[in-house]
Amino acid sequence: MSLLVSLRSELIKTTQTASFYLTLIGAAVGPVIYLSNVLLDDGELDGISKDPLNALFKILSEMNGVALFPLFIILICTLLPQIEYRNNTWKQVFTSPQTKANVFLAKFINVHLLMLLFLIATHLFMFLTIVAINFIKPELNLFNYPFNERMLLVNAANGYLVMLAVCAIQFWIGLRSKNFIAPIGIGLALWLIGTIIAVQYKSNLVNYFPYSFQGYIVSSGLKPQLTQIIWTSLGYALLFLGVGFFDFKRRTVSK
Repeated sequence: MSLLVSLRSELIKTTQTASFYLTLIGAAVGPVIYLSNVLLDDGELDGISKDPLNALFKILSEMNGVALFPLFIILICTLLPQIEYRNNTWKQVFTSPQTKANVFLAKFINVHLLMLLFLIATHLFMFLTIVAINFIKPELNLFNYPFNERMLLVNAANGYLVMLAVCAIQFWIGLRSKNFIAPIGIGLALWLIGTIIAVQYKSNLVNYFPYSFQGYIVSSGLKPQLTQIIWTSLGYALLFLGVGFFDFKRRTVSK
């Protein structure tokens, strides 16, 4: 059985869960929160008059990159592997005519497809939010300003790349654990520690702790090292993907 057939099987199983809706709802959270702030606080848009269109996209992108996207990855990398545990179908999967390599890669690719869907949906909701703000505050004349689409794409790509390490780690933990509480708890605790480390900028651990890497997107002090961190994230991802596959390959049918 080919990898494409295995991936198709994973996609079919995913459509039978709430993962798709969770992705869209998670993508909408940041823009909805920011739009609510604009409606409730007249001073929310102060300080962006010079380049309001790109400033708004930057604010929303940073909100997504630092908090919402990492949290989504932690959740989705736990919930997708739980499909087999919840339905007690691991034995069926392992006895089907597909290799463990194809099963492992298909599940990992499925996670990334949802990650990409999350990013695309987030940016769509960002645009809708900015359209709404343009009606709420017409004096800003948002769409009379030039739009820096390259900056938006680069920020989205960087946000995706720096999270590859966390994705691989959480995916492995999600496959290993029979309950969803432990992987989510571990992921949230590490994300909180990593965010504190990144915000304070006082520890050298920020350069080696994968759950801190999202801080490099928003911090002017850390941004010069962003390229190196992307390579570090890729290295971690390959390492933990290899460890995860080795661990997965050793499983027996009874599990």
